[in-house]
Amino acid sequence: MALLEIDDIKVGDTYTEEIEFDEKQFASFISVTKDTAGIHTSRDFSRGKQFDDLVVHGFLLSMHFSRILGMELPGENTVIGTIDLKFHEPVYIGDVVKYRATVQRIIQPLGSVMLGLEISKSGGIICVEGKTMCVFKDHNKG
Repeated sequence: MALLEIDDIKVGDTYTEEIEFDEKQFASFISVTKDTAGIHTSRDFSRGKQFDDLVVHGFLLSMHFSRILGMELPGENTVIGTIDLKFHEPVYIGDVVKYRATVQRIIQPLGSVMLGLEISKSGGIICVEGKTMCVFKDHNKG
């Protein structure tokens, strides 16, 4: 994708992507974070807490927004200023989830854009929703 400038972005612009979470991603994340909580590592423990299977870590889910925001929409000319996510439904290993980032507001004088964020799985079940403010670097420099 070409480097976007703030003038290239319109309210309603949307980027979507589907990702399947597999054992390899899961194991790599645990290796880096050392988060071995029972709902992530023990099916018996997880099921005892009323989950269907091992639960994908919330930060493993949300880290994909870093790439989407930094590489796709709004892209490489921006940095994340704030991000707020709410987790509603679990995602399990083997689930395919759909990421969506939608431009909701453009604040031209500040060189920033607000995007709505969403992660959903089959049947349109919303697992994570939130918002982010991304700031264009060197927006007011000529």
